[in-house]
Amino acid sequence: MKTFYRYPCFSMAIVVLVAVFVLFAGCTTQPASPKTISASLPYGVNITYPADWTRQDVNTNGTRDYGTTTLNIANFYSPAAIAGDQASYTSLSVDVDQNPGTDFEKYFNNATLALGKSHGDPTQISAKSNTLMIAGYKSYELDFNSAEVKGTYFFISTENGMYIFAFKVPNKPLAVQAFQAQVPDIYKSIRINPPTVDVSQHR
Repeated sequence: MKTFYRYPCFSMAIVVLVAVFVLFAGCTTQPASPKTISASLPYGVNITYPADWTRQDVNTNGTRDYGTTTLNIANFYSPAAIAGDQASYTSLSVDVDQNPGTDFEKYFNNATLALGKSHGDPTQISAKSNTLMIAGYKSYELDFNSAEVKGTYFFISTENGMYIFAFKVPNKPLAVQAFQAQVPDIYKSIRINPPTVDVSQHR
C-alpha cells in the first residue's frame, strides 16, 4: 500500500508567493494621467490645459494689473479647489502687447511695480531673469503673494510682440496647492508660432 504525504509548508509557500505577486502587481499600477486639451489661439499661441478647465475666447483690449494696455485673447478657469468655495479657482489670462518697445528689462520692471500697486504691495515678490526660455524665447517670470492673491506671470518677448501668461489664485492653502501642481505643466506646454502672413501676389 502506498503512503501519501501532505506538504503543508509547500502549500503555504505557494499561497504566500501568490499574495506577494498580487501585492507587487498592485504597486506597479500607475494612476491615470489627467486628460488635457490642446488649444490653438489667435496670434500663433498653442497651449495645453486640463480637460476640466473652462476656456473663454475674448479678444478685447484693456489695462491689466501689470500696468499695460494689451489684447486679452483668451482666459482659462480651473474648477473650484475648495468644496463650497466657488471663488477658489485658478485663472489664466493670455495677453499680447504688439507694441512693447525694445527694452524688455524696462518693460518687465514697470510691470513689477504696477503689480505691486495693483495687489497692495505684496509682501513676497520675486523675479527670474530672462535666462528662462519659453517656446524658444527669452522670458521673465514674476511670482508674488499678497494677502488675497498668489500669482505667477510669464512675460515672453518675441519678434511679434510681448506675450503675457498670467496665472492667479486666491491665497488659500488648498487653492494654492492645486495652483502649484497645475501651473508648471501648462506653461511648459506653451508654443508661440509667427502669425501666418499672406504673401500671395494680387493680379
